[in-house]
Amino acid sequence: MAKFVWLVKAPDDNRDPHLIKSLEDYLAQVSQALGETLTVTGDAAVFEKESLRLVLVGSGGSEQVFKALYDKVKGPYVLLTTRSHNSLAASMEILSYLNEQGGKGEILHGTPEEIAGRLAILLRVADTRRKLQGMRLGVTGESDWLISRPVDADLLRRRSGMELVHISMEEVSEEIRKATYEDNKWTLELKAKGYEGEAMEKALEVYGACRRLVDKYELDGFTLRCFDLLEPFCITGCLALGILNAEGIWAACEGDSRSLVSMTVIGELTGQPVFMVNPSRLYPAEREIVFAHCILPLNMSDNYRLTTHFESGLGISVAADFEPGACTVFKCMDDFETYFAADARLLTSMHEGDLCRTQMKLEIPSGLDYFTTRPIANHHMIVLGHHQQLVDEFFKSYTL
Repeated sequence: MAKFVWLVKAPDDNRDPHLIKSLEDYLAQVSQALGETLTVTGDAAVFEKESLRLVLVGSGGSEQVFKALYDKVKGPYVLLTTRSHNSLAASMEILSYLNEQGGKGEILHGTPEEIAGRLAILLRVADTRRKLQGMRLGVTGESDWLISRPVDADLLRRRSGMELVHISMEEVSEEIRKATYEDNKWTLELKAKGYEGEAMEKALEVYGACRRLVDKYELDGFTLRCFDLLEPFCITGCLALGILNAEGIWAACEGDSRSLVSMTVIGELTGQPVFMVNPSRLYPAEREIVFAHCILPLNMSDNYRLTTHFESGLGISVAADFEPGACTVFKCMDDFETYFAADARLLTSMHEGDLCRTQMKLEIPSGLDYFTTRPIANHHMIVLGHHQQLVDEFFKSYTL
């Protein structure tokens, strides 16, 4: 999908008949490195719809042209510059003006590859911020042991545009009692595993209940107070939430609203499945930590088996294996200022009997002090790949 760019330049093209052609070549090179097409538009209404205002400063003498744009279209602006025609000098004058007006802006200058690398991060941040606006997160109430403050709905709406939708566990139970679900790729894959039939049907009936609530309330995310299902139904929500995550619905367990927000943020930002985990064991000298939990997105690992839920010995959960490699650990608060993000290395998958079923040992080179001095509650999120730089840029955008 094309990203639209606004061109500002001297009215007389700095008396260079080749200026426009050189700018077209420049945009083509950056587009190729970026993997997305950058296209000049002169339509202010089209330009204003972009999540990030990309302004190509084509030449010196463009400052007044930019000022006219500034009066019509709100920033923040990213100023794309070339190495000719006084583009950089004009951009510095423009950015100085922006700073004086209390606006936001940044100059991108360098090789097409360098510009594209920075631009990819800025676009991802801007696109994610826009996507969060109006997202609806269903919450059923925190589990009793989660004594840290839950998400403040008003603060969340003001800071991110996301909304909480409160759903009672009574309504969840009513849906489960309907004992129905619609088969899909994931339910069929699970049933093909040959696990005990009655337990599988009960687990999938929980999925059916959650899926209907997601559709009824038009939810983008959902957190289930899952331990409340143990006594009346003798089942857990592990598989239900694992399927929802695989379907693109951010789904957290234990009714943890703060984890649901964190899961939604890191998932939308990176485009990766998100594993909600308990920190279970620390090795400070080695900078290693073990994470474990029974809920795992079914699209996060191709190598998994089914077993019981750890604490209860009931229901069905997932015990998965992962190849060693890069990952990121993350958690945030609803103020969109307080967060933790660390690039890490997945060392090995584990299968010990005294921990939740999917277990990972990670190395966090930056150290483990955060977990013992200022943790953002218990649950944290893990995504594959290194994304700390992207996360830092995302939260920086809320503080500037």
